Amino acid sequence: MCQETKMNLSRREKILEAATWLFGYYGFEKTTVDDIADRASISKGSVYLEFQNKEAILVAVVQQFTSRELERINQLVKDAKAPYLSVLRELLHGHVMSYWSIASGQLHSPEVIASANPSIMAEIMNFQGAIFLQIAFLLEKAASNKEIAPAKAPEDYFYQAELVCYLLAALFPPYDRLKARDPKSFTEATLRKYADSMISMTLAGVRAGLE
Repeated sequence: MCQETKMNLSRREKILEAATWLFGYYGFEKTTVDDIADRASISKGSVYLEFQNKEAILVAVVQQFTSRELERINQLVKDAKAPYLSVLRELLHGHVMSYWSIASGQLHSPEVIASANPSIMAEIMNFQGAIFLQIAFLLEKAASNKEIAPAKAPEDYFYQAELVCYLLAALFPPYDRLKARDPKSFTEATLRKYADSMISMTLAGVRAGLE
């Protein structure tokens, strides 16, 4: 790799690191490209050498998260051994806590992750689709291992994977339903407790047979 490419990668990483912190702390709307350049200790012009605008930086921040998380999940599934429902539990719990590690970073982080920006929504939709496929694969493996009843058709495993994720939607940002009782008392320990209970209940439903 040439020196210029190394410098560009380093610059890009600095921008994303700075933007992640600023978007989380001040929110996307209040953060400016000047703020990002200042925090990254580079010129504003250097930011524009890497990204067309602030929205492109936000998309890249989210893509960085989804890429790393999908890599983790893909490796987990690749290494999976029976019982496959235990692997699925590990996947789901790890996925919940990966989102928390980002969303809990700063005040506005949940808003950034749950952004209504069309580009972000498209990225998240593609990301979710890839995860559904991996969950469907584990469900099919679990059925082959007689851990659960087999689906009526191969495509039903994908439907079941979608249903599993929808049942657990409250465990992901912005956590509105989980915070409803007392927002100030919502902590990582609270989320872990909810995650353990909700994932157990969901997998119990899988064992009983999702229709």
